Amino acid sequence: MIPISSITRRLLVPALLLPGLLCLPLPTLAIELETLAEALAARGADITTYQQTRYLGILDEPLESSGRLAFELPDRLVQEQLAPEPRTLILDGEEMTYSADGRERVVSLDDSPQGAALAASLRGILNGQVEALRDDYELVLRERAGDGWQLNLLPLTDELAERIRRIEVIGQLRDQRADVERMTLEFANGDRSVMRLGIPGADSPEREPTSP
Repeated sequence: MIPISSITRRLLVPALLLPGLLCLPLPTLAIELETLAEALAARGADITTYQQTRYLGILDEPLESSGRLAFELPDRLVQEQLAPEPRTLILDGEEMTYSADGRERVVSLDDSPQGAALAASLRGILNGQVEALRDDYELVLRERAGDGWQLNLLPLTDELAERIRRIEVIGQLRDQRADVERMTLEFANGDRSVMRLGIPGADSPEREPTSP
């Protein structure tokens, strides 16, 4: 019998174990996409404070703003900015309404496929209908520490990828409902928007956001 040196033994043992390890089932996430969708839907109508930071390539410093964000079933989203100056953005059905300085502009989402896809992504996250986003995005769900979760939306179509590089949503599971804590939109031109939700010290969401 040929003696096996200690060096050979150290190299041989991992090689013998590898086929067995490859046969073991891969670890699965404690949270699945369907579970997350149900937990997001459990939030129902909601209103919270937000702080938003926008990083634009044409500016040396980021733009900071804060206010209230309200979601009303089935698909009405109201972003009421209170600082540094008041303005309101409303997504309602197939229309987007922007109000600032006493003026109002209404845009049809039918005229902007990319805008419609972005609006659908925000609504899908907030109302739990994330499965409906599979036509436009690859959905990648990851676990975070504790009961945290991270959902990445990666554009599947060239038209959408020309505008959006990635959407990242981070949140926490609490009592069978999923709270969204941060949403990051990375645009194809390098700009980035980070919105943090439920930030202590932001303007109190005691009253409903104003509607034009």
